[in-house]
Amino acid sequence: MRRLFLKIDKKYAGRTVRSLLSQELHLSSSLISKQKRVPFGITVDGVQVHTDFRPDEGQVLGVVIGASRENFSYELPYEILFEDDDILIINKPSGAAAHGSRYDDMAESVEDEVNRYYGNAEMYHPVSRLDRGTSGIMTIAKNGYMHERLISLLHTDGFIRSYLGIVCGHLEEKEGTVSLPIARVEGSAIKREVRSDGQSAETCYKVLRENEEYSLVRFILKTGRTHQIRVHMSHLGHPLVGDWLYGEEDTSIISRPALHSATLGFTHPMTNERIMLDCEMPEDMKKLIE
Repeated sequence: MRRLFLKIDKKYAGRTVRSLLSQELHLSSSLISKQKRVPFGITVDGVQVHTDFRPDEGQVLGVVIGASRENFSYELPYEILFEDDDILIINKPSGAAAHGSRYDDMAESVEDEVNRYYGNAEMYHPVSRLDRGTSGIMTIAKNGYMHERLISLLHTDGFIRSYLGIVCGHLEEKEGTVSLPIARVEGSAIKREVRSDGQSAETCYKVLRENEEYSLVRFILKTGRTHQIRVHMSHLGHPLVGDWLYGEEDTSIISRPALHSATLGFTHPMTNERIMLDCEMPEDMKKLIE
């Protein structure tokens, strides 16, 4: 099991375990409640305690935050960009869905592959989900604790992501911000549209390169609505190349919407290490713009 520990020094002595777990180790109330029901989920010097227990100076508070990897023989079929005890970051290929499908057991999914890699289905907690057709950086927490810590950073200056997309035509404004609300299209399970009663959505963009037909654009999301980049670009009249849902599909050009999760930067909540990752644009997108 993956555990966190806190050595009780003078400033922590006499406080309740609940207070220490919440304020010093940053566990949510739901996670604390869950670990109360786990055998030896919350301990002081290895002895299980209630959350109203007050440890003394010199004692060690421990708490289970998740399972441990059990399978060390299966090789993950994705490039691993970063991995430690709490976080896995991969280069997801286009065509792989973030979650397994209950309708198609043969469909490739990151969830299925990572579960085989861990040997434990309790360890898959996707932080930044990508559409099936989107390639690039995808962050996965290995336990609920890290998932909560990273989710709290999403769409803040503490978790910076950028995407590369290739859109049809040339944008009149080469740099700007699209602030238009997005809602689900009535009668559709997946399609979204810009609509006044939708959820607020903000996309920053900058054109990096153009050729006769297309533009390479860098996107930074200030919000995380479903299909946000695809919807905003389509609304502007410049859908992503290959976007079958919001533009035109032509598999002879590219077999998926031309969108790639390209960079990621954040400070690791456990180690305070600054993580900075770049993921090169895949060949199917390079061919469109070169």
